[in-house]
Amino acid sequence: MWITRQISPNFRQEYTIDTKLLDVRSPEHVLEIFQSNDFDQIAMIDESFIMLKKYLYIESELYAHLSLCSHPDPKNMLILGGFDLEIAAQALKHEGLCVDFVQNDDKVLDSLISFLPNFSSVSTHCRFKRHHKALDLDVKKYDVIVCQHRPNKHEIDGIQRMLSKEGILVFFTKHPLLEFESFEASIAETGAFFDIVMPFFAPLSILTDRGFVFASKRYHPTADMLLQKIDMLEGLKYYNADIHQSAFSLPQALANKLKGIVKN
Repeated sequence: MWITRQISPNFRQEYTIDTKLLDVRSPEHVLEIFQSNDFDQIAMIDESFIMLKKYLYIESELYAHLSLCSHPDPKNMLILGGFDLEIAAQALKHEGLCVDFVQNDDKVLDSLISFLPNFSSVSTHCRFKRHHKALDLDVKKYDVIVCQHRPNKHEIDGIQRMLSKEGILVFFTKHPLLEFESFEASIAETGAFFDIVMPFFAPLSILTDRGFVFASKRYHPTADMLLQKIDMLEGLKYYNADIHQSAFSLPQALANKLKGIVKN
């Protein structure tokens, strides 16, 4: 059997599966989990966003550590708009860091308990808090905010107001080879609020259909990369200093198209 994921209006991916393990429907989302010989299990949300259990560590490690290893002393991190608790699991490896996670769809999130390896340990961690909506958060500034979707300009403005003076925002965006105009717009819109705005990608990732944006009010992701902090991280399968640096490498044609838009 096959499942199909719609990535862009003109591009789809198909995955072979054995059986459907779970089908959960809430007013906001549809979660389907499938057994897969190649990827152990595949979780698909709304027929578009996908997580591969075998390779969950790739984006969770990159998303968490790339930002946290660019900031010398992060105390508070906020994760918005997604279901990947593995990002929080990685972030909690940083001593003293408190993580808030915002997701209002309890039904879908709780249904991932057997899919996400660290679901239970993260949920009960003393430095982790789960919230239904951003309005439930305590009034404080965050050093790092991770957004698991592509925010519009209004959302970026609201998010950057929640950051400290030296804060960092990272978020999903479209892939430049599939939807360049949307990719370009996400960088340009972010540049109105941040001094440093740079796209990055997950090297050697099987999920190569999306890009990411690093936006910072002060710290540069490569010039201010903290090698000692990276070397002290334990139990990683993907992230290291070489991955951190190479994530920001762009092919020349794309670099030329983004001149005057990227702020580095």
